[in-house]
Amino acid sequence: MKTTRGFTLIELLVVIAIIGVLSSVVLASLSSARQRARDSAVKAGVRQLASVMHIEYNDSNSFANLQSGWDYTAADCNNSFAGNHAVNARAICTSIVANAGAIYTGNNQSLSNNFSIMALLPSTGRYYCVGSSGGTSDTETGSTWSSAGCYANP
Repeated sequence: MKTTRGFTLIELLVVIAIIGVLSSVVLASLSSARQRARDSAVKAGVRQLASVMHIEYNDSNSFANLQSGWDYTAADCNNSFAGNHAVNARAICTSIVANAGAIYTGNNQSLSNNFSIMALLPSTGRYYCVGSSGGTSDTETGSTWSSAGCYANP
C-alpha cells in the first residue's frame, strides 16, 4: 500500500481560518492603539501650545496674541496667532488639527488675562482642555465647557 505524507485539504483550510481569525484580532487592537496614540499626540500638542502661550505672556505680559475661535484646518491655524512666538504656535496648532480635527483657542473673558485651549480626543469623543490657570481635564463632552481648563473655567 502506498502512503503519502502531507496535509489534507480540510486541515489546510482549518489552519488558514485560524490565521485569519488571529490576524483580525491583531488588526483590531492595532486600530485602538493608533487612536490612543493620536489622543496622546493631541494632549502633548495642547500642553506645548499652552507653554508657548505662557512664554508669550512672559514676553508681552498679555495673552492677547491668542485669537479666539475654532480652527479646523491648517490654514485656520495660520490666521490664529500673532506675536513673538506665532511661528511655533501655528506649527503646534497645525499638528493638533491633523490629529484631532479641530482645536479651540481663546476665552470667554478678557484675552489679555487668561486663555483656554480645547481639542477633541479622537478615541473618546471628549475634549482635552488646558487653561492659563494650569487646570486640565479630559472629561468635557462639550455641553457646558466648565471643566478645569475649558472655556468657562480657564
